[in-house]
Amino acid sequence: MASPSYTTAPTTLTRDLYSSSTPRQQSTRYKGDSYKPEWVRYAGHMKEGYCDLCKPGKWLQLKNSAYWYHKQFLHGISSVSRKPFIEPLKQRRGVNGMIEGLCHQCYSYVPISSRKRKNHLLWYRHAHKVSTMFPHCWHY
Repeated sequence: MASPSYTTAPTTLTRDLYSSSTPRQQSTRYKGDSYKPEWVRYAGHMKEGYCDLCKPGKWLQLKNSAYWYHKQFLHGISSVSRKPFIEPLKQRRGVNGMIEGLCHQCYSYVPISSRKRKNHLLWYRHAHKVSTMFPHCWHY
């Protein structure tokens, strides 16, 4: 039996995958849903969501949770409430240049950022952890 050549017609799966590469709009769950991607492309395990909060925008895979981590821990959008996490009540400078924020739920100072980590990843991780315990308390 001869090995398949690259000039053979693409399979239905291949045609479907490439034909779905055109971005398509999808409806959000409700007005003000900041989490669900408005634009998607591809299908199945290749499906990607478009982050419109990034400048320029960015495509991230949905199947492996890249989009989930990105929206939640880079932009602070809760996957539970689908809204931004509440900002710290107060901020202070901690040890070694660490910036800490006062959590409105546990009333503890929690790391926000450090010299090494300039974004709010540490705060958003805490916000997500507490929001799963008290989902009604962590969004605007």
